Amino acid sequence: MALKANKNINPMKKSPINRPQSLAATVAERLKEAILRREIALGEPLSEEKIAVAMDVSRTPVREALTLLQMQGLINILPRRGSIVFKPDAEELHALVDYRLHLELMVGRLAMERAPDATHAGLRVAIAMMDAARVADDSLAYAEADTKFHNTFFENAGNPFFVEAFDIASGRLAALRAHLSAQLSLHRHTTYAEHVAIADAIAARDAAELERLLKIHIGAMEPNYSNALAALDEGA
Repeated sequence: MALKANKNINPMKKSPINRPQSLAATVAERLKEAILRREIALGEPLSEEKIAVAMDVSRTPVREALTLLQMQGLINILPRRGSIVFKPDAEELHALVDYRLHLELMVGRLAMERAPDATHAGLRVAIAMMDAARVADDSLAYAEADTKFHNTFFENAGNPFFVEAFDIASGRLAALRAHLSAQLSLHRHTTYAEHVAIADAIAARDAAELERLLKIHIGAMEPNYSNALAALDEGA
């Protein structure tokens, strides 16, 4: 006799299975962290064998991890040359700044409209981190706070697809901030004041001022980063 289905059981309400993170994803996270902590340089070639030995894994998860990081733009895998940490040329830097500017202008406005209080609170947390980094003269901590500041807009825009869209560039932007933070020390006072002014514009719900400040702040990225990359090359 056929068993009747229990109408009270809804399979969509079952608890999801907690799957352990894959080994490749773990290796990718550790490599990404090493890049953002300046332990691996921009433009540095990577050896699958050396990474595998250092992390005590086989080369297969390392190869898969490098592919994951290539999808994030942090690694370039070149035929017959292997894997190299991303380092933008002038054309790529221009495209990166242009992409960030247009996306952040839109997302910044949406965050102010949809979650102004949460956005302002997040920005103030990031500014407090900048304050501590400035006191400690910790350029890497300042770069991390800078990344947190701008990620706040995406976290409060009310649409996860904007976060996904920004993932195309966010890793590369964070890497540039980290690696060029020492070269950009002369600009830190200016950028700090700009961050404070941006937070104030959010608090005042001033969309026109927010747009004006973001255009100035992000627009300065291209010449500043271009000069910093050149200084980095000279010091290599």
